[in-house]
This record gives sequence, structure tokens and C-alpha cells, in this order.
Amino acid sequence: MITRHLIPIPLVAIFALGLAACSGDPIPPRDLLLGPDDFLDTAVTETSRGNGTTNLDGPAVQVELSSSEFKLLESLVLFENRGIALTILAGIKQDQIVQGVTAEPVAGFEDNSGVMSEQLHGDDASTVFFVEGRALVRLTLSGVGGDRMIWAFARLAREKLDG
Repeated sequence: MITRHLIPIPLVAIFALGLAACSGDPIPPRDLLLGPDDFLDTAVTETSRGNGTTNLDGPAVQVELSSSEFKLLESLVLFENRGIALTILAGIKQDQIVQGVTAEPVAGFEDNSGVMSEQLHGDDASTVFFVEGRALVRLTLSGVGGDRMIWAFARLAREKLDG
């Protein structure tokens, strides 16, 4: 008699899968990354693209692009909400302060880590982290004038995120 009121297990499984599919992001995280098509005036090659997850189960994706003028490594992690992304960015900023890097607000990038000097495949590079919506983005750019051009690439990445 009790079984009359139970919902069949296959129906529950189909419903759960349907909810999961509806609650996902409309755009796969990989499609939020920059690609060769985003650079109309420059021949750009995609060197690598990968995906994974974080300790907080957020999707993490990465792409490496190169041209005769630059090399760009873009990483993006989507968190459940903007607050979590800002908390992670705050930790990065604290680490950078110890190394002498302070974040200066840049128009449209008030939530950034400041520009850090790094190496990308043995070349001098500039790296910045910023939050856009619920995404934490890391850009590392090498090439002539990379330290000045990092914000132009960040704007391009932000436009891609905003769709």
C-alpha cells in the first residue's frame, strides 16, 4: 500500500537531471575565454585549452594564445557568487602586498590584484587578477609593452564575459 504513493525512481532521476541541466550556466565556461576569433587585426593561435574544477567545486578553465606580438595565458574560475570570487581575490591581494604590489583601481576594474611581474615561458610578463560578476580571471601577458597593454586585454576578456 505504501508503494502506491512513492514516485518511481527513474522518474525522480529524470527530474533531477532536468533540474541540473536547467540550473547550469547558459554558456559553457570554456566559451567565456578569449580565442583567436576575438583578435580581428592580429593572427592569433590557440596553443592550449584546458578545464578542471577548484577546491570549491567551481569550474576552472584556461587558454593560452600566442601571436608574433604577444603570448597570453587566461584562466577563469566561476564561483557560486560574486562574494566568493571577491574573497578569493582579497587573499591574492594580501599575498601581493607582501611582495610590494598594491592594487590601484582602474576604470571598470575596481576589484583587481594590481599588476605583478612574472615570467611566461621564460619571457617577462605581467599578470593581473580581477573579478567580473562571479568569475575570477587571471591574465598573464608577455610581449613588448605587456605591462601597459594588460588592461586592454583585460577589457577584451571582460567584454567576452559580459557577452
